[in-house]
Amino acid sequence: MLPGNAWDDPRTWIAAGGLLIGGLGFLFGVFSYRWNRRESRLESLSKILQPLVKAAQHLHEANGCRRQCEQLKLSFPQAAPPSEAAQRVNMLVNQYGEHIKNSHDDFRLAESEFASRSFRFPDKIARLIQKVVESLSEFGRLVNGGLFDKADLQFVKFRDDYTQITRVGRRWRLADPLEGLKRHFRREKKEDKAADRYDLKDEDMNVIMEMVHKRATSQARNTFAVHPPKKLLERPEIAKSEKVIEELDDSVFSVVFQDGTSRMMTLVELMVFTFNLIALAQQYAEVARMMEVVPPVEREITVTFRMSIDDIMRPEMVRFLLSKIEFSKAPSDAGEAEPARQT
Repeated sequence: MLPGNAWDDPRTWIAAGGLLIGGLGFLFGVFSYRWNRRESRLESLSKILQPLVKAAQHLHEANGCRRQCEQLKLSFPQAAPPSEAAQRVNMLVNQYGEHIKNSHDDFRLAESEFASRSFRFPDKIARLIQKVVESLSEFGRLVNGGLFDKADLQFVKFRDDYTQITRVGRRWRLADPLEGLKRHFRREKKEDKAADRYDLKDEDMNVIMEMVHKRATSQARNTFAVHPPKKLLERPEIAKSEKVIEELDDSVFSVVFQDGTSRMMTLVELMVFTFNLIALAQQYAEVARMMEVVPPVEREITVTFRMSIDDIMRPEMVRFLLSKIEFSKAPSDAGEAEPARQT
């Protein structure tokens, strides 16, 4: 005998449960298919992007090698073959050739992967990949042409084009359901400290002190070049004027060692670098005088001194420090179209 209410019949619940399980199975199959399809596309996309990124890295390294090579030739035009500058130039030329060859191989691999897998991507992704390939090709052309600054800008453009693809790739994966909410409510703490006019970041100060240490150790027997801005070469009286800081505050100086180490410095950084070199030389001379009156015993000597950037950046101190620098005749801000020549 059938019950009056169908829901009181156990067979109804069994049928409903079977229907629910079937529906869930169907949804699982659909989502699984879409997930596998996206994962397959992501795998194909990664096989194309990986050699592109490697090619860009090699081109970026090649651009840096050629830039250092040209900078050394400009800073030390009369370097003899046995000198460290000449040896460094030869090493950089070899590294440049290796990076160019590796970038060419990776770029050809990326082109072949894209040609064989492009049909798997939507038109939008295919256009983005083609845009990245063209951007990287232009980057290589600028590196081969020796246009360093334009190549750096093109490298930034390549990274922007690459970022557009990665954003699409992120939407293909199964993200954390709460990831959007977490990102929305996440707030970065902003520092309330007002930066001093002449304040240097810790990483900048560390780089300067590393260069001071290199100058005092491995580069003690070698000369180094300091390239001033063009306006200081054209108007050397600026270094002795009362407004020397205002005149050179936005200028860029280039310091080049014979081992290829170079750094673009602001006026503040150059003054700190020069002050530390002078202070170190004074401390070294004082220690040498002290050692002359004591028995020659092997010992470890530690030299410490303090400095204030505000005191260093006083006009009279800046004029004094600039007078101690023998600037190169080649400006630091020479354009690529007309390379600077040292006379």
